[in-house]
Amino acid sequence: MKLSPAKIESYAERLVDQLAEIDGVLFQADDGQLRMGMREIMTDELMAEELLEAEVHKLLQSYKYEITMGRMSYDDLFKKIRSRMIAERRIVL
Repeated sequence: MKLSPAKIESYAERLVDQLAEIDGVLFQADDGQLRMGMREIMTDELMAEELLEAEVHKLLQSYKYEITMGRMSYDDLFKKIRSRMIAERRIVL
């Protein structure tokens, strides 16, 4: 994962604290439950991005010959395929 569990926890805690400071925002759960929910959401989103990138890497294996021969750049091809898959699947990252 791109963020450690400690970093995710830190972001969730900061987000709950910032939301609590906004007038008109009312929580229907305690801070611990909100942080836990935010941690789960962040972790799920990061996992979705990792799964997408793993799928792109797997797809790029079919272009291995062209990449090793210098006909295509792995990084450029990765970015193009990743962008296309994000658009096709309407993923928000």
